[in-house]
Amino acid sequence: MQAKIVSQSKTSYQQILKIIMEQMSKNENSSAGAHIDAARALRSNLKGYFPEYTTLPPLRKEIAATVIISYNKNIELPDEELDRKLNLGINFKAWWKEYDQLRIRHYTTLLKDNDNSMLVLLPNYSHGIYYQNPELFAKLIGDNFHSYQLKF
Repeated sequence: MQAKIVSQSKTSYQQILKIIMEQMSKNENSSAGAHIDAARALRSNLKGYFPEYTTLPPLRKEIAATVIISYNKNIELPDEELDRKLNLGINFKAWWKEYDQLRIRHYTTLLKDNDNSMLVLLPNYSHGIYYQNPELFAKLIGDNFHSYQLKF
C-alpha cells in the first residue's frame, strides 16, 4: 500500500500480484508447476505481505544466509502493457523505488541478528538474477557456503 500512496499510483503491489497470479493460474500454456506456484502465491497474498517470512522463527546465528535483492530495475514492456491493458495507473519509477525500499527494510530486519548473513543489492537487475548473471549468483552461493564452512 505504501508504494501506491508514495508513488501516487492507483494500484498497490498486492493488487498487481493478485492480477498476475490469477492470469498465470488460468494460462493454458503454463506448466503445472507454474499453476501450483501461482495458486500458492494467491493464497499467501491473502494473508498480507511477506507472510511466509514474518512467521518464521529468528535465524540461527550459526547458519549463513545470503539474500539477493534486485532494485532500481528497468521498466519492462510486459509491465507497461499490463498497466495500459488494465488501466492500473502505475507511476512505475516512483512505485518501484518505494517497493524496493520496502523489500530492503524487510530483509534487513530479517537478517539483522545473524552475524553470518549478507544482504546483496544489485541495481538494474530484474527478478531472474540467476539468468542475468549466473557467475555472480554461483559466486554468492559459494561465498555463503565457504563462510559457513570456516566457522566449523
